Amino acid sequence: MKSFVGYCFVPLIIFITSCSSSETSIKLINLDAAKNAVQNYYESGLFDYECSKVIDDAIKHIDRIKINTKSTVVFDIDETALSNYEYIKSIGFGYIPHSWNEWVKEGKAKAIKHTKRFYDYLVSKHIHIVFISGRNYEVREATIRNLIEQGYTIFDTVITRTTFESNIPAAEFKAKKREELVSRGYEIIANIGDQWSDLVGGNSGYKIKLPNYLYLID
Repeated sequence: MKSFVGYCFVPLIIFITSCSSSETSIKLINLDAAKNAVQNYYESGLFDYECSKVIDDAIKHIDRIKINTKSTVVFDIDETALSNYEYIKSIGFGYIPHSWNEWVKEGKAKAIKHTKRFYDYLVSKHIHIVFISGRNYEVREATIRNLIEQGYTIFDTVITRTTFESNIPAAEFKAKKREELVSRGYEIIANIGDQWSDLVGGNSGYKIKLPNYLYLID
């Protein structure tokens, strides 16, 4: 699931700032209540609605800019192109490394429909597609099969971590790979991900941030 350096559950803590003080207090909520709130968000249609708004804005932006033969959009994979929600829900909204690797190898993650809509739009405009993921190289082939089976059939490449890159922070790793793409002649006009670490560090173009209340990657 990307890189799990800095992994944590987002919804388990509510931050409350007092009007009479500059101090910020922390109120913990029940773990079951937090999980139920996350489940309701993803299954009530609110996640789809928020993704739809983000993608609508992204398409409007692309429509306004000049496209050339090297125009490229970079895609993250987990919780951006593919959803692991059903798997994460099945293990109680946690993270089990061995179980996660087996899940990825099975290649059962489903396309996030509004990301797929954006992808189809870009393909229709002959814009290059590159996937950059924090997944390890050992699951690269399974990842490619999963992407293709979910309709992501046209892309230039899928970039994953090598063994030597496994401990590089996500933001640094992805920025480095985008820089390498630019050095090879790609013009990155947009970058879509569910974490800010997918988007920061330069060479991102227009930043497209999808919601994620399942985990946080620093």
